[in-house]
Amino acid sequence: MSIEGTLIRTGATDASDRLKRPVEAVPSRASVSSRATVVTLCLWFALFLLELAVTIALCGGRLVFTLDDPYIHLAVADQILSGGYGVNAGEFSSPSSSILWPYLLALTEALHLGGWGPLLINASAAAATLIVALRLFATAGLFDRVEDRPVAYAAAALTILVTSAIALPMTGMEHSLHVWATVVTFSGLVAAAQGRALTPSHFIALVLLPLIRFEGMALAGAAIVAFALLGRLRFAVAAAALIGAALSAYGLLMTARGLPLLPSSVLLKSRIAENAYEHRSLIGAIVQNLMNSLGNPYGQRLALLGFVIACGTWWLRSDRRAQIVCVTVLAATGAHLVVGQYGWFYRYEVYIIALAAGAMVWIVASVRPQLNARGWLGAKSVLLLLMIFVSSPYLEAALMTPLAARSIYEQQYQMGRFAREFYPHPVAVNDLGLVAYTNPNFVLDLWGLGSEDVRKARLAGQYGPADMAALADRHRVGLVMIYESWFPQGLPSSWTKVAVLHTMPVAAAAGDVSFYLTPSGDADEILRALRGFEPTLPPRTSLDIITR
Repeated sequence: MSIEGTLIRTGATDASDRLKRPVEAVPSRASVSSRATVVTLCLWFALFLLELAVTIALCGGRLVFTLDDPYIHLAVADQILSGGYGVNAGEFSSPSSSILWPYLLALTEALHLGGWGPLLINASAAAATLIVALRLFATAGLFDRVEDRPVAYAAAALTILVTSAIALPMTGMEHSLHVWATVVTFSGLVAAAQGRALTPSHFIALVLLPLIRFEGMALAGAAIVAFALLGRLRFAVAAAALIGAALSAYGLLMTARGLPLLPSSVLLKSRIAENAYEHRSLIGAIVQNLMNSLGNPYGQRLALLGFVIACGTWWLRSDRRAQIVCVTVLAATGAHLVVGQYGWFYRYEVYIIALAAGAMVWIVASVRPQLNARGWLGAKSVLLLLMIFVSSPYLEAALMTPLAARSIYEQQYQMGRFAREFYPHPVAVNDLGLVAYTNPNFVLDLWGLGSEDVRKARLAGQYGPADMAALADRHRVGLVMIYESWFPQGLPSSWTKVAVLHTMPVAAAAGDVSFYLTPSGDADEILRALRGFEPTLPPRTSLDIITR
């Protein structure tokens, strides 16, 4: 046989063998993004379970949130089930910061889930937010190139912190649901800009935005305009009509109950809302709020993200549809800088940080084709550094969560236990939640969230010791538990301090809670209750009984 013939036969045999061998498949974008989603969710779930376990261990084996506020909503939910609205039977008040949240909690309360109800809703919302965000990253092409996947995985992991998916559910408030609705609405805008079909979840999220949090109105309004400009007019009109109908129904319901259109929590915490509702000048309040935003560390992070998005908007100037999406995000970002709030245990600004950070990732991925290798390396590096920077407060929140919950357990939980088990009579407080929740007796809120009389007097600038004494007498309140520092105008001279509860504050506004006897109270009964209460306190909490 000739050498040539041998080579030909050998080559044919090699080719045949190669055809028979299995070909090593290159992972597709879908498989890589699915893997990233699973890994991210597993990481989040492990961290969240660890957070929950440590929190319960520090709270004497009980589920306790990092704030007292969720228990206000749970108390309102119980009153909804009884046909009322507020924290006391037979008295209307509007302490909830959300239209929808207390009604959702009424469902979980009907199932007797207690604090596990809001936790389950929030944890589900956090997981759903991560899924939507990672799908958005995949759609933007972040997982397309093998060399980009380490950055994509890092961005996916950082999304856990950017959305505060570990700490935010432990607040027991509606913010995790608000973050979900915000991110889903943004994903809907991206889908519309790319000519893809919109899903029912996009419509539901858009409609729910202002019903979950009043701040959601800014993004909802801007998004409705954007959807119309992107050729989804029927979608936009339907969402606007449904939002308008829901808000009108809420307004009619509040008016029928003699309550303001905005809840007391908004009116008492937001100077702009207060001025608008009381028909006072808004310009000064808006300017002051903007200056406060720019001086706040969270506001500065938001302003930085806004600047990056503005630069991206200019870079994408040839793509009108992408610009519409960017301008919508900028409108919502600017609205929060002008009228939004920050803090309150890392929760008020999370939704807008998540929106701006998600938009930044999408913009960076969108400009990838316009960059050379060096430019893309720089863009990826800046992206990760910015995500680390804006997520750092929520890492701190995750680390602080068990300690904050223990603070609530050692103070407000003990106050609630005292009011239900040791002194089952009407009491007055300035921190309402755990004292009012599951308490069948009247609870007077001297701060105004759960009392319309107090709220009106405070906003009118006419609230003082005489008003406090009159309200306590009217409701037959025998014991008052308050932070003295919250009442610089003084306390009624007819009240007598009988004890001080000493705690170590983390999330609580103050460490010491002063107990006052009023003329309506029985001194002997209260002293007996205090003596019985004292030995049942946790080790780090102490009660100083002044008169034994």
